[in-house]
Amino acid sequence: MQMAMMAWRLLWSFVLMGVLSCVALEIHPEESQYYAAEGSDVTMHCQYNDTLNNSGYIIWDSAPFGVSPPLIIRFSDGQLLSGRYEPMKGRIRFTAREPQNGDASITISNVSRSDAMTYSCAVKKLPEAEKIMTLTVMKPPSQPICNVQGEFAQGNNVTLTCLSFHGESPLTYTWAKICGNQVLPTNAVVDSVRGTMRVDSIIEQDCGSYRCTVESLVGSKSCELVLPCPDVPEAHMSSALLITISITVVLVILAVSIITTGCLWWSGKKTGQYNFSDVPPPSRWIPKIIEILPSLHYEAKDQTVTMSA
Repeated sequence: MQMAMMAWRLLWSFVLMGVLSCVALEIHPEESQYYAAEGSDVTMHCQYNDTLNNSGYIIWDSAPFGVSPPLIIRFSDGQLLSGRYEPMKGRIRFTAREPQNGDASITISNVSRSDAMTYSCAVKKLPEAEKIMTLTVMKPPSQPICNVQGEFAQGNNVTLTCLSFHGESPLTYTWAKICGNQVLPTNAVVDSVRGTMRVDSIIEQDCGSYRCTVESLVGSKSCELVLPCPDVPEAHMSSALLITISITVVLVILAVSIITTGCLWWSGKKTGQYNFSDVPPPSRWIPKIIEILPSLHYEAKDQTVTMSA
């Protein structure tokens, strides 16, 4: 009888172990590397599937488990227990209000260099599970400065520069056109490491606003610059308008003079009040003035072309 009982207990132990292995406690997601900018907040995830809803406790510690600095934060029997790691006191908390229900993620506020270490999230239930992850704290890139080297004129070569003086590598620079067709010049050469963009033999379509963005693993910053377009069409229009007004004024004056002189000539000849014996009649000199007008038009047109060039 005693032997039967021992065999039964042994069999039950194997069955229980088999059940527990089928419903093993798993921690997810798989992400194990975190990056954070100095002074920012970071959340490290530690979700688990507790299908058996067993009681237990949750511990965040340095990895490997039990090595200094000791206990960072702990949750047990519905109570949150502060860790013994002084540099993090007041800056660390469980992200979920009830971490015993499957989310043991933590959030660290105002992270500093001393927070960069390897962490262990251990869920001490039946069965147990542990996840190892690493936090890297970096200085984010500073506001870059955009500039132009060379004169922006049609046919010239220019280089757009972008430089962030602070920030930890790797830093990656990108350029984008943010107006018009929003397409970079076809012959633009971008150096993503040095932050430059060279444009050879520029054309009028290359003018406009450009944005440079510098990006690292913990943040990004950007600056903008404007390559002005020459206001040639408007200058042409202004010159043509000025010449047109001048010609119109001259024509009006000529017309008034012709009318006035013609009236005086005919009136004087009729009354004999004025002596116009030496003055030819209007029928002789008006056609000559009309012949001159086309030459004035072409001269004004040539002057407009000259000013445009």
